[in-house]
Amino acid sequence: MKKYRALVPIILIFFMGISWYTLITDSAEEDTSFNNYLAEARKWVEDGVPKYAIQNYNKALEIRDNVDIYVEVAKYYKSEEDIRGYENWSKTFLSKYPAEPRAYDCILDAYLIQKDYESCFDIISVAEKREISTDFIKETVSKIEYEYKLDYNNYENVGVYSSGFCSVQNKGAWGFVDLYGKQRIGCNYIQVGIFGNENKVSVVNSEGETFFIDEVGDKVSVSKKEYQSLGIFVNDFIVAVKQDGKYTYIDSELKPLFGEYDYASNINYGVAAVKNNEQWQLINSEGSLISDSKYGDVKIDEKQIAFRNGRAFVLNETGKYIMVDSEANKVGNLEYDDAKVFSSESPAAVKIDGKWCFVDSQGELISDKKYDDARSFINGLAAICKDGKWGFVDENENIVIEPQFFDAKDFTEKGSCFVKTGDKWQLLRLYRLNREE
Repeated sequence: MKKYRALVPIILIFFMGISWYTLITDSAEEDTSFNNYLAEARKWVEDGVPKYAIQNYNKALEIRDNVDIYVEVAKYYKSEEDIRGYENWSKTFLSKYPAEPRAYDCILDAYLIQKDYESCFDIISVAEKREISTDFIKETVSKIEYEYKLDYNNYENVGVYSSGFCSVQNKGAWGFVDLYGKQRIGCNYIQVGIFGNENKVSVVNSEGETFFIDEVGDKVSVSKKEYQSLGIFVNDFIVAVKQDGKYTYIDSELKPLFGEYDYASNINYGVAAVKNNEQWQLINSEGSLISDSKYGDVKIDEKQIAFRNGRAFVLNETGKYIMVDSEANKVGNLEYDDAKVFSSESPAAVKIDGKWCFVDSQGELISDKKYDDARSFINGLAAICKDGKWGFVDENENIVIEPQFFDAKDFTEKGSCFVKTGDKWQLLRLYRLNREE
């Protein structure tokens, strides 16, 4: 029995030796097969026969998965200008190696060649979520960040985006689209207002009835008969036009608050512009005058707002516009031929000596560049007009979308903007930002 026990270690060592020999032999054979298939694949590459080259690459990968081979084959597809093959191969590469940066470069490059910018940003988004970054990804983002598409829908006229909705006119009637250009409320009204911060909007139907609807088009309240039209909800105030044409302020329940004016803007951050007897003044949210100053005009934007970013533009006694703060004090030393209300904290468009440029909230010019027309900056971009055509600049005043449109509105935070192409309006959508979640 003791002799048998002594033999056990020897037998184990013998079988271990056989196992190691087998493993080494198998590994050597695999190395040989792998290298042979790889050599054969490269030979067919040199001979210009893609079919057999790919077959042998695949046989090599069946033996041993190898990231470098995936990159090599991807480059081969590209060199052969087989872009569909390049794309499909890169997809396989990425599915097998989701943490490999070069896989993202390959698939991104394949999409970029095809100008499939939507798919480019899909891949860039995935890479960002996985915290993967490469020089090629950065270069690509910089290269295509302002690529866009135009929606196939077009409209006779459009309003301004507010609370995620923009009014659009089709066949003479008005409705609303969302930030992605989808019709949310049908074109069923002869007149519409602007959505406010309570997600309600005033409309007038074909029977001349005035009422409020919500974001799905349901009627939520009816105008009192003493008002012929209602404005938007801004900070709990509504500007209403009475039957005699006078403007007044009411609350969200349509109850009178104060005022009777020839015109009144929306109250924004506690300040509004009102007009009586051809003279304008600034009031606070209680209806009291901010100062005794009277003006020939106050600039109002498409949302019927005069005061934003702590500033308003008023026409003084010299016939020039100046910038004032919430206490009606002049800001800066410049005077303007014309001006556009600030749309955000970014620079506003002003006209000096017949040309448009941009000033900050301190009344300082941000550069010496001039335009035929311009809109104030919002969401990092401003519409500018040169030689009769509209395009867009970034906050460094680099032209990022060449002037080519007949008119243009403001960009939303989701990268959508109405532009006029011919006699119709279409929604321009940046691939980078206008992406539904």
